[in-house]
Amino acid sequence: MEICRLENIKKTYGSDEKVTPIKQVSLSINSGDFICIEGPSGVGKSTLLYIIGGLLNTSSGNVFIDGNNITTMKDKELTNLRRNKIGFLFQDTHLIQALTIEENLIFIQSMCHKKKNLNKVKELLTRLGLWERRNFLPSELSGGQKRRAMIACTIIKEPLLILADEPTNDLDEYWAEEILHILYEYVNMGKAVILVTHNEQWADKAQKRFILNKGILYPK
Repeated sequence: MEICRLENIKKTYGSDEKVTPIKQVSLSINSGDFICIEGPSGVGKSTLLYIIGGLLNTSSGNVFIDGNNITTMKDKELTNLRRNKIGFLFQDTHLIQALTIEENLIFIQSMCHKKKNLNKVKELLTRLGLWERRNFLPSELSGGQKRRAMIACTIIKEPLLILADEPTNDLDEYWAEEILHILYEYVNMGKAVILVTHNEQWADKAQKRFILNKGILYPK
C-alpha cells in the first residue's frame, strides 16, 4: 500500500537571490518501507521532511499522504491529518511541559481519538526505561530521557508514517540501538519510516537509501 508520494517537489526561498534547496524530488513510500535520506549538513534534508510532514509549503509539486493531497488541504484538514497519520521525531523535543511524561502519552491518545490504553503507555515507557520517571515533568528529565519520551509520544499515536531527523541524538549506543529496533518493528507492522541521519551505521540498516545533493534525490 502506498503511504506517501512526492510528485516533482520544489522549494525555493527568497525573492532576489533565490535559494532552492529542493529542485526536483519524486518518491513513493509504501507500507513496510524503511527509507534513509543522506547528504551533507545544510543540503535540505530537514526541509524535505518538513515538506513531507505538511509543516512547510512547497513552491511547486504535490505531496500525497494516504491518498490525500496535503498541498491543497485547508489548515484544519492538514492539522487533523498530521495529528493522526504522521509521527515526528525531530531534533527538538516537543513535550507539554505542564504534564508528566505519562500524562503526555495519555493526552496524545485522546488527541488522536484513541481509547485510553494505560497498558500500552506502561509498555512503551517500560521499554524505553522511563516507567520509573512516569510522574516526572519534561524539565526534570535528562536530554536522553526527553528524547526517549518523544519517541514514546510518537509511537503511541500509531501513525502511518514516521519522519525521523537524527532521532538518536542525545542517546548512548544502547538506547540508539533500541530506538532503531523499535522503528524496524514499526515498519514490520505495515507502517513506514523516513530517517535522516549522518550515522553510517544506522543508514546502512535501511532498506532503501537516498542521497540529497544539489536539490535532487538520488538512489544510493
